[in-house]
Amino acid sequence: MISRIFWVQCLLTAMAAAISVPFGRDAVLSALAGGVNSLVPTVYFAHRVLRRSRGARSGRALGMWLRAEVAKIAITCGMFAAAFVLLRGLNMVALFAGFIVVHMGGLIASMTLDPHGGGRD
Repeated sequence: MISRIFWVQCLLTAMAAAISVPFGRDAVLSALAGGVNSLVPTVYFAHRVLRRSRGARSGRALGMWLRAEVAKIAITCGMFAAAFVLLRGLNMVALFAGFIVVHMGGLIASMTLDPHGGGRD
């Protein structure tokens, strides 16, 4: 299921960039940056939590989950800071729209995709 959510988020990143095309190159790059800024920390979090929490005691698993969440937030903040500094002509609306669309799309996908459909991921 995690891989399906990843692909949904990749598709939404591409769609956010495609929708931004009429608004120019800066909007496309900003939307891509926003989508990637949602995607990368989410992948990091899933990798850390799912790789290590299997078979761990509940207290230890909770600690791993909390550390991964703090790291995810730090990565997100760092990526936003990098976008603000590195992207010339940054389109703030496109940046945050790309982030929100991909982030919310991942949440919706995680709630609606059948975890048992289509075999193991």
